Amino acid sequence: MCFSLSVFQLFSIFSTVPRYRHPKNPWISNGRLIDLYLWARRKGWKLIHKPIGLLLNTDIDCPLPERLFLPHPFGIIVGTTSKLANDVTLMQQVTLGGKDPWCIDTDLSDDYPTLEEGVYVGAGAKILGPVTIGKWAIIGANAVITKDVPAGATAVGFNKIIPQDSSNITGKI
Repeated sequence: MCFSLSVFQLFSIFSTVPRYRHPKNPWISNGRLIDLYLWARRKGWKLIHKPIGLLLNTDIDCPLPERLFLPHPFGIIVGTTSKLANDVTLMQQVTLGGKDPWCIDTDLSDDYPTLEEGVYVGAGAKILGPVTIGKWAIIGANAVITKDVPAGATAVGFNKIIPQDSSNITGKI
């Protein structure tokens, strides 16, 4: 009886976890395990989100938005004071971190990146330092970004920013 009660409780937890779809691309969504991880992380339930994070090698320490998409949630590292807006998509092996790990005496509260609404970060990308990535910008796979990226632009390689005309920044296709 005790085993069936715990299984029932586990299924009730899975059924209360909210599911979201990306507003521009309906094929982008989270799996059940990462939805459970994000839900437990928002609630502060370390007993659930720490083992899942260890299993996925994912460490997200910043405050989470309502809608965050991690389609392939393996090896994602997000720094403590990074700021993520809604509809941000982070692919596998993404790092959002500080630029100078040897600064001990300074305040590091603004040393992490800010990702605005709808940003897509490709696999293996590194965004380092106090940079702002504008709304609906795209960061290419394996890019290293240490400069601000304007809204709607695409960034690839090492800070190679390709601007886009400002007529389609609203997020609509």
